[in-house]
Amino acid sequence: MKRLFLIISLWFWLTLTGAVILFLALVVHSSLTSRFLRQLAYHDLALFSIVGAVFCIFLTSFITRPLSKLGHAAEQIAEGRLDTRVDPSLKNRFDEIADLARNFDLMAERIETLVTGQRRLLADVSHELRSPLARLMVALTLVKRGPPEEAPENLERIAREARRLDTLIGQLLALTRIDSGVDRAAPATLDLTHLVQEVANDGDFEARGRNRRVVIDDAAPCTIAGFEELLRSAFENVIRNAIRHTAEGTAVEISLRRENSRILLSIRDHGPGVPEAMLSEIFEPFRRVSDASSDGAGLGLAIAARAIQVHNGTIRASNTPPAGLTVEINLPSAS
Repeated sequence: MKRLFLIISLWFWLTLTGAVILFLALVVHSSLTSRFLRQLAYHDLALFSIVGAVFCIFLTSFITRPLSKLGHAAEQIAEGRLDTRVDPSLKNRFDEIADLARNFDLMAERIETLVTGQRRLLADVSHELRSPLARLMVALTLVKRGPPEEAPENLERIAREARRLDTLIGQLLALTRIDSGVDRAAPATLDLTHLVQEVANDGDFEARGRNRRVVIDDAAPCTIAGFEELLRSAFENVIRNAIRHTAEGTAVEISLRRENSRILLSIRDHGPGVPEAMLSEIFEPFRRVSDASSDGAGLGLAIAARAIQVHNGTIRASNTPPAGLTVEINLPSAS
Protein backbone atom coordinates (compact mmCIF):
# COMPACT_ATOMS: atom_id res chain seq x y z
CA MET A 1 0.00 0.00 0.00
CA LYS A 2 2.85 2.40 0.73
CA ARG A 3 4.38 2.03 -2.72
CA LEU A 4 1.06 2.60 -4.47
CA PHE A 5 0.38 5.61 -2.25
CA LEU A 6 3.75 7.10 -3.17
CA ILE A 7 3.10 6.56 -6.89
CA ILE A 8 -0.34 8.18 -6.73
CA SER A 9 1.01 11.04 -4.63
CA LEU A 10 3.87 11.60 -7.04
CA TRP A 11 1.54 11.89 -10.02
CA PHE A 12 -0.77 14.17 -8.05
CA TRP A 13 2.04 16.48 -6.96
CA LEU A 14 3.55 16.60 -10.43
CA THR A 15 0.17 17.62 -11.86
CA LEU A 16 -0.41 20.15 -9.09
CA THR A 17 3.08 21.63 -9.41
CA GLY A 18 2.63 22.02 -13.14
CA ALA A 19 -0.69 23.77 -12.62
CA VAL A 20 0.81 26.16 -10.02
CA ILE A 21 3.76 27.01 -12.26
CA LEU A 22 1.42 27.70 -15.15
CA PHE A 23 -0.76 29.89 -12.93
CA LEU A 24 2.20 31.91 -11.61
CA ALA A 25 3.54 32.32 -15.13
CA LEU A 26 0.22 33.77 -16.20
CA VAL A 27 0.18 36.10 -13.20
CA VAL A 28 3.70 37.39 -13.91
CA HIS A 29 3.02 37.69 -17.61
CA SER A 30 -0.15 39.70 -16.92
CA SER A 31 1.70 41.94 -14.44
CA LEU A 32 -0.91 41.03 -11.82
CA THR A 33 1.51 40.99 -8.92
CA SER A 34 -0.77 42.19 -6.22
CA ARG A 35 -0.58 40.67 -2.78
CA PHE A 36 -4.14 39.37 -3.18
CA LEU A 37 -3.28 37.22 -6.14
CA ARG A 38 -0.16 35.86 -4.47
CA GLN A 39 -2.09 35.02 -1.31
CA LEU A 40 -4.82 33.43 -3.40
CA ALA A 41 -2.26 31.23 -5.11
CA TYR A 42 -0.78 30.14 -1.78
CA HIS A 43 -4.22 29.41 -0.31
CA ASP A 44 -5.18 27.36 -3.37
CA LEU A 45 -1.92 25.44 -3.14
CA ALA A 46 -2.52 24.62 0.53
CA LEU A 47 -6.13 23.63 -0.13
CA PHE A 48 -5.21 21.45 -3.07
CA SER A 49 -2.49 19.79 -1.00
CA ILE A 50 -4.89 18.83 1.80
CA VAL A 51 -7.60 17.66 -0.54
CA GLY A 52 -5.04 15.82 -2.66
CA ALA A 53 -3.59 14.00 0.34
CA VAL A 54 -7.05 12.85 1.44
CA PHE A 55 -7.86 11.83 -2.13
CA CYS A 56 -4.63 9.82 -2.46
CA ILE A 57 -5.30 7.98 0.79
CA PHE A 58 -8.86 7.15 -0.21
CA LEU A 59 -7.90 6.07 -3.72
CA THR A 60 -5.02 3.94 -2.48
CA SER A 61 -7.25 2.20 0.04
CA PHE A 62 -9.96 1.68 -2.57
CA ILE A 63 -7.52 -0.08 -4.87
CA THR A 64 -5.19 -1.91 -2.51
CA ARG A 65 -7.72 -3.33 -0.04
CA PRO A 66 -9.36 -5.72 -2.57
CA LEU A 67 -5.95 -6.53 -4.05
CA SER A 68 -4.72 -7.45 -0.58
CA LYS A 69 -7.70 -9.80 -0.18
CA LEU A 70 -6.93 -11.39 -3.54
CA GLY A 71 -3.30 -11.78 -2.54
CA HIS A 72 -4.30 -13.43 0.73
CA ALA A 73 -6.55 -15.88 -1.14
CA ALA A 74 -3.69 -16.70 -3.53
CA GLU A 75 -1.40 -17.40 -0.56
CA GLN A 76 -4.01 -19.77 0.89
CA ILE A 77 -4.19 -21.71 -2.36
CA ALA A 78 -0.40 -21.82 -2.59
CA GLU A 79 -0.38 -23.42 0.88
CA GLY A 80 -2.63 -26.21 -0.35
CA ARG A 81 -6.05 -24.92 0.76
CA LEU A 82 -7.68 -25.43 -2.61
CA ASP A 83 -11.19 -24.68 -1.36
CA THR A 84 -10.22 -21.03 -0.72
CA ARG A 85 -12.34 -18.40 -2.46
CA VAL A 86 -12.18 -14.61 -2.49
CA ASP A 87 -14.28 -12.44 -0.19
CA PRO A 88 -17.84 -12.28 -1.62
CA SER A 89 -17.84 -8.49 -1.18
CA LEU A 90 -15.29 -8.17 -3.98
CA LYS A 91 -17.78 -9.58 -6.49
CA ASN A 92 -20.33 -6.89 -5.61
CA ARG A 93 -18.16 -4.12 -6.97
CA PHE A 94 -18.82 -2.53 -10.35
CA ASP A 95 -15.31 -2.41 -11.72
CA GLU A 96 -12.55 -4.57 -13.17
CA ILE A 97 -11.58 -5.80 -9.70
CA ALA A 98 -14.95 -7.58 -9.46
CA ASP A 99 -14.23 -9.26 -12.79
CA LEU A 100 -10.80 -10.24 -11.52
CA ALA A 101 -12.35 -11.72 -8.35
CA ARG A 102 -14.82 -13.80 -10.36
CA ASN A 103 -12.07 -15.04 -12.68
CA PHE A 104 -9.94 -15.85 -9.65
CA ASP A 105 -12.71 -18.03 -8.22
CA LEU A 106 -13.16 -19.79 -11.55
CA MET A 107 -9.43 -20.46 -11.67
CA ALA A 108 -9.45 -21.75 -8.08
CA GLU A 109 -12.38 -24.08 -8.79
CA ARG A 110 -10.63 -25.42 -11.88
CA ILE A 111 -7.39 -26.00 -9.99
CA GLU A 112 -9.25 -27.76 -7.18
CA THR A 113 -11.06 -29.99 -9.67
CA LEU A 114 -7.85 -30.89 -11.52
CA VAL A 115 -5.80 -31.57 -8.39
CA THR A 116 -8.59 -33.58 -6.77
CA GLY A 117 -9.03 -35.58 -9.97
CA GLN A 118 -5.31 -36.28 -10.20
CA ARG A 119 -5.19 -37.43 -6.59
CA ARG A 120 -8.17 -39.71 -7.09
CA LEU A 121 -6.68 -41.05 -10.33
CA LEU A 122 -3.39 -41.81 -8.57
CA ALA A 123 -5.23 -43.64 -5.80
CA ASP A 124 -7.28 -45.61 -8.34
CA VAL A 125 -4.18 -46.53 -10.35
CA SER A 126 -2.44 -47.75 -7.20
CA HIS A 127 -5.45 -49.86 -6.31
CA GLU A 128 -5.82 -51.29 -9.80
CA LEU A 129 -2.15 -52.21 -10.04
CA ARG A 130 -1.98 -53.75 -6.59
CA SER A 131 -4.45 -56.58 -7.27
CA PRO A 132 -2.84 -58.10 -10.41
CA LEU A 133 0.62 -57.66 -8.93
CA ALA A 134 -0.44 -59.52 -5.80
CA ARG A 135 -1.87 -62.37 -7.90
CA LEU A 136 1.33 -62.45 -9.93
CA MET A 137 3.41 -62.85 -6.77
CA VAL A 138 1.17 -65.63 -5.46
CA ALA A 139 1.26 -67.49 -8.77
CA LEU A 140 5.03 -67.13 -8.96
CA THR A 141 5.39 -68.52 -5.45
CA LEU A 142 3.18 -71.49 -6.35
CA VAL A 143 5.28 -72.17 -9.45
CA LYS A 144 8.42 -72.27 -7.31
CA ARG A 145 7.09 -74.21 -4.35
CA GLY A 146 3.93 -75.96 -5.55
CA PRO A 147 3.50 -79.38 -7.14
CA PRO A 148 4.98 -79.68 -10.64
CA GLU A 149 1.65 -80.76 -12.12
CA GLU A 150 0.12 -77.36 -11.14
CA ALA A 151 2.90 -75.35 -12.79
CA PRO A 152 1.17 -74.99 -16.21
CA GLU A 153 -1.99 -73.60 -14.59
CA ASN A 154 0.00 -71.13 -12.50
CA LEU A 155 2.07 -70.08 -15.50
CA GLU A 156 -1.15 -69.39 -17.41
CA ARG A 157 -2.31 -67.28 -14.48
CA ILE A 158 0.96 -65.31 -14.62
CA ALA A 159 0.55 -64.76 -18.36
CA ARG A 160 -3.07 -63.61 -17.90
CA GLU A 161 -2.18 -61.13 -15.17
CA ALA A 162 0.77 -59.86 -17.24
CA ARG A 163 -1.57 -59.22 -20.17
CA ARG A 164 -3.98 -57.45 -17.89
CA LEU A 165 -1.21 -55.21 -16.57
CA ASP A 166 -0.04 -54.49 -20.11
CA THR A 167 -3.56 -53.48 -21.16
CA LEU A 168 -4.01 -51.31 -18.08
CA ILE A 169 -0.70 -49.52 -18.57
CA GLY A 170 -1.43 -49.01 -22.27
CA GLN A 171 -4.81 -47.43 -21.46
CA LEU A 172 -3.26 -45.18 -18.84
CA LEU A 173 -0.66 -44.01 -21.35
CA ALA A 174 -3.39 -43.35 -23.92
CA LEU A 175 -5.36 -41.32 -21.37
CA THR A 176 -2.28 -39.31 -20.44
CA ARG A 177 -1.34 -38.62 -24.06
CA ILE A 178 -4.84 -37.36 -24.81
CA ASP A 179 -4.76 -34.99 -21.84
CA SER A 180 -1.28 -33.69 -22.65
CA GLY A 181 -1.84 -33.35 -26.40
CA VAL A 182 1.32 -35.28 -27.29
CA ASP A 183 1.75 -36.11 -30.99
CA ARG A 184 -1.30 -34.04 -31.87
CA ALA A 185 -0.82 -32.21 -35.15
CA ALA A 186 -3.20 -29.78 -36.82
CA PRO A 187 -6.75 -31.14 -37.24
CA ALA A 188 -7.69 -32.50 -40.65
CA THR A 189 -11.03 -32.80 -42.40
CA LEU A 190 -12.25 -36.38 -42.00
CA ASP A 191 -15.02 -38.42 -43.57
CA LEU A 192 -16.73 -39.39 -40.33
CA THR A 193 -19.22 -41.68 -42.07
CA HIS A 194 -16.43 -43.80 -43.53
CA LEU A 195 -14.61 -43.90 -40.18
CA VAL A 196 -17.72 -45.09 -38.32
CA GLN A 197 -18.34 -47.77 -40.95
CA GLU A 198 -14.78 -49.05 -40.61
CA VAL A 199 -15.02 -49.24 -36.81
CA ALA A 200 -18.44 -50.88 -37.03
CA ASN A 201 -17.16 -53.53 -39.45
CA ASP A 202 -14.24 -54.34 -37.16
CA GLY A 203 -16.60 -54.51 -34.20
CA ASP A 204 -18.99 -56.79 -36.06
CA PHE A 205 -16.11 -59.16 -36.89
CA GLU A 206 -15.24 -59.38 -33.18
CA ALA A 207 -18.88 -59.66 -32.09
CA ARG A 208 -19.65 -62.65 -34.34
CA GLY A 209 -17.39 -64.81 -32.18
CA ARG A 210 -19.66 -64.02 -29.23
CA ASN A 211 -22.94 -64.61 -31.05
CA ARG A 212 -23.57 -60.90 -31.34
CA ARG A 213 -23.74 -58.37 -34.18
CA VAL A 214 -22.92 -54.73 -34.91
CA VAL A 215 -25.24 -53.07 -37.41
CA ILE A 216 -25.56 -49.54 -38.79
CA ASP A 217 -29.19 -48.45 -38.99
CA ASP A 218 -28.49 -45.01 -40.44
CA ALA A 219 -25.32 -43.35 -41.73
CA ALA A 220 -25.73 -39.84 -43.09
CA PRO A 221 -22.79 -38.22 -44.91
CA CYS A 222 -20.79 -36.27 -42.30
CA THR A 223 -17.39 -34.60 -42.18
CA ILE A 224 -15.50 -33.26 -39.19
CA ALA A 225 -12.28 -31.37 -38.53
CA GLY A 226 -10.33 -33.47 -36.06
CA PHE A 227 -7.84 -36.22 -35.33
CA GLU A 228 -8.59 -39.57 -36.91
CA GLU A 229 -6.83 -41.83 -34.42
CA LEU A 230 -8.44 -40.13 -31.43
CA LEU A 231 -11.91 -40.45 -32.91
CA ARG A 232 -11.25 -44.04 -33.97
CA SER A 233 -10.15 -44.89 -30.44
CA ALA A 234 -13.23 -43.22 -28.96
CA PHE A 235 -15.65 -45.05 -31.26
CA GLU A 236 -13.89 -48.40 -30.80
CA ASN A 237 -14.00 -48.15 -27.01
CA VAL A 238 -17.71 -47.31 -26.97
CA ILE A 239 -18.63 -50.03 -29.49
CA ARG A 240 -16.51 -52.69 -27.78
CA ASN A 241 -18.09 -51.79 -24.46
CA ALA A 242 -21.53 -52.23 -26.07
CA ILE A 243 -20.49 -55.59 -27.55
CA ARG A 244 -19.38 -56.87 -24.14
CA HIS A 245 -22.66 -55.96 -22.46
CA THR A 246 -25.30 -56.62 -25.11
CA ALA A 247 -27.17 -59.90 -24.70
CA GLU A 248 -26.28 -62.90 -26.85
CA GLY A 249 -28.23 -63.06 -30.08
CA THR A 250 -28.73 -59.27 -30.15
CA ALA A 251 -27.05 -56.53 -32.15
CA VAL A 252 -25.35 -53.27 -31.23
CA GLU A 253 -27.21 -50.63 -33.22
CA ILE A 254 -25.39 -47.58 -34.60
CA SER A 255 -27.00 -44.45 -35.98
CA LEU A 256 -25.15 -41.49 -37.50
CA ARG A 257 -27.15 -38.44 -38.45
CA ARG A 258 -26.68 -34.72 -38.88
CA GLU A 259 -28.76 -31.97 -37.30
CA ASN A 260 -27.93 -28.45 -38.51
CA SER A 261 -24.24 -27.93 -37.69
CA ARG A 262 -23.97 -30.89 -35.30
CA ILE A 263 -23.28 -34.59 -35.81
CA LEU A 264 -25.11 -37.09 -33.61
CA LEU A 265 -23.70 -40.61 -33.23
CA SER A 266 -25.86 -43.06 -31.28
CA ILE A 267 -24.64 -46.49 -30.12
CA ARG A 268 -27.17 -48.74 -28.42
CA ASP A 269 -26.80 -52.17 -26.86
CA HIS A 270 -29.38 -54.59 -25.46
CA GLY A 271 -27.73 -55.34 -22.16
CA PRO A 272 -28.71 -54.78 -18.52
CA GLY A 273 -28.08 -51.04 -18.64
CA VAL A 274 -26.49 -48.91 -15.92
CA PRO A 275 -27.92 -47.66 -12.61
CA GLU A 276 -29.23 -44.12 -13.05
CA ALA A 277 -26.84 -42.76 -10.42
CA MET A 278 -23.84 -44.01 -12.43
CA LEU A 279 -24.79 -42.77 -15.90
CA SER A 280 -22.35 -39.85 -15.66
CA GLU A 281 -19.72 -41.67 -13.61
CA ILE A 282 -19.03 -44.38 -16.20
CA PHE A 283 -17.05 -41.81 -18.23
CA GLU A 284 -14.63 -41.28 -15.34
CA PRO A 285 -11.46 -43.40 -14.98
CA PHE A 286 -11.88 -46.73 -13.14
CA ARG A 287 -15.64 -46.35 -12.74
CA ARG A 288 -17.32 -49.70 -13.32
CA VAL A 289 -20.76 -51.08 -12.63
CA SER A 290 -20.43 -53.55 -9.77
CA ASP A 291 -22.35 -56.31 -11.53
CA ALA A 292 -20.74 -55.74 -14.92
CA SER A 293 -19.61 -58.82 -16.78
CA SER A 294 -16.47 -57.14 -18.06
CA ASP A 295 -13.09 -57.63 -16.43
CA GLY A 296 -11.71 -54.36 -17.85
CA ALA A 297 -10.14 -51.62 -15.80
CA GLY A 298 -12.84 -49.06 -16.50
CA LEU A 299 -10.73 -46.82 -18.73
CA GLY A 300 -12.29 -47.37 -22.15
CA LEU A 301 -15.20 -44.95 -21.77
CA ALA A 302 -12.95 -42.45 -19.98
CA ILE A 303 -10.59 -42.44 -22.98
CA ALA A 304 -13.57 -42.00 -25.29
CA ALA A 305 -14.88 -39.06 -23.25
CA ARG A 306 -11.51 -37.30 -23.28
CA ALA A 307 -11.14 -37.80 -27.04
CA ILE A 308 -14.61 -36.37 -27.65
CA GLN A 309 -13.86 -33.37 -25.44
CA VAL A 310 -10.74 -32.65 -27.51
CA HIS A 311 -13.08 -32.27 -30.51
CA ASN A 312 -15.39 -29.87 -28.63
CA GLY A 313 -18.04 -32.53 -28.42
CA THR A 314 -20.12 -34.12 -25.69
CA ILE A 315 -20.86 -37.70 -24.73
CA ARG A 316 -23.63 -39.00 -22.51
CA ALA A 317 -25.33 -42.27 -21.66
CA SER A 318 -28.96 -43.12 -20.99
CA ASN A 319 -30.89 -46.30 -20.30
CA THR A 320 -33.18 -47.34 -23.14
CA PRO A 321 -36.39 -49.28 -22.35
CA PRO A 322 -37.07 -52.13 -22.24
CA ALA A 323 -33.38 -52.97 -21.81
CA GLY A 324 -30.07 -51.60 -22.92
CA LEU A 325 -27.81 -48.57 -22.80
CA THR A 326 -27.53 -45.84 -25.42
CA VAL A 327 -24.40 -43.72 -25.71
CA GLU A 328 -24.86 -40.49 -27.65
CA ILE A 329 -21.91 -38.56 -29.05
CA ASN A 330 -22.45 -34.97 -30.22
CA LEU A 331 -19.75 -33.44 -32.41
CA PRO A 332 -19.45 -30.25 -34.47
CA SER A 333 -19.70 -30.68 -38.22
CA ALA A 334 -16.96 -29.41 -40.54
CA SER A 335 -19.48 -28.01 -43.02
